[in-house]
Amino acid sequence: MTLIMLLTGFRDGMYSAVAAYTDNMGADLIVTQSGGKGAYTSGAIPAAIHGEIASVSGAVEVEHVLAADIIFASGGVKIPAVLIGYNLQTGVGGPWSLHQGRAVQRDDEINLDTWLAHHAGIGLNDKVDVLGQRFTVVGLTSQTTSWIGSYIFVSRTAAEGLLQQPGIASFYLLRLPDGTDTSAVTRAIESQVDGVEALTPGQIALARRKTLASVIGAPINLMLVIGFITGIAVMGLTTHTAVVDRMREYGVLKAVGASGYWLRRLVIFETLCRAGMGFVLGIGLSYLAAQLIMRVFPQFTIIIHPETIGVVGLSALGMAALAALLPIRHVIAIDPAVVFKA
Repeated sequence: MTLIMLLTGFRDGMYSAVAAYTDNMGADLIVTQSGGKGAYTSGAIPAAIHGEIASVSGAVEVEHVLAADIIFASGGVKIPAVLIGYNLQTGVGGPWSLHQGRAVQRDDEINLDTWLAHHAGIGLNDKVDVLGQRFTVVGLTSQTTSWIGSYIFVSRTAAEGLLQQPGIASFYLLRLPDGTDTSAVTRAIESQVDGVEALTPGQIALARRKTLASVIGAPINLMLVIGFITGIAVMGLTTHTAVVDRMREYGVLKAVGASGYWLRRLVIFETLCRAGMGFVLGIGLSYLAAQLIMRVFPQFTIIIHPETIGVVGLSALGMAALAALLPIRHVIAIDPAVVFKA
């Protein structure tokens, strides 16, 4: 039970991590380069169309962000990271959860993820070099790291200089008035503004999850199948051993008139009780193991959804039913005369 829930939680955590940024921006629409399929960090849109997008969409707030995948190197440590350059005046597109310090206020300041800073031996007010430019660490963020890398935040002006892309935006974040028809705004943007597409955060998350699933989905699903088979084998072995050890007791029951149907029910009931106890214990161990793993390895996120518990519960029921079938034939075929043997 624990194995299946942890594997499922690990998979769901990875899917959540790839959409963490867009899910926390509070945007109704995200405008990216056409054909990006959710890859918002590799787009290159002219920042000059800012006003055009605002006019066409009727958004109450429009902001563009410059982002890029980089390798953060410090003190011999090299870690994949996503560099985010945002407008310091509005704060839109910046860090959503500060663990220590404050947000960036100047072009020579930077916010680092807490785990990344700890791993690289960096603290508040330390100096770090990013792509050849020196910054002062003024804040450490939380919820901004995953197995694919960490987010680091600088001003948009600084990002343009680091990436040598003045006047370029990777994507636009749009906040629309309440009650706005998002689909109508999407059609208007895509028909009137060249070279862009408008997507909801949910659509971007789905696209990124599909991309990730095409890489890791098959191995994790295979491990889940192996876990299911292992569960059947362990439960079957446990049930079979319990039946064999108590064969005389079953013989007594059969000798005093217990029918084959009654004995079948008894074996199935006992197996379901074991599965129920294993299920409850498995839930507790899963949450405990998940918290321990995330504490030791913060770059990994394990999310155990309530529906996951329900699915695993149904799996436990199926495993218990299959496991109970293995020893039933021995119980039905038992000879009551075995009771009277020395």
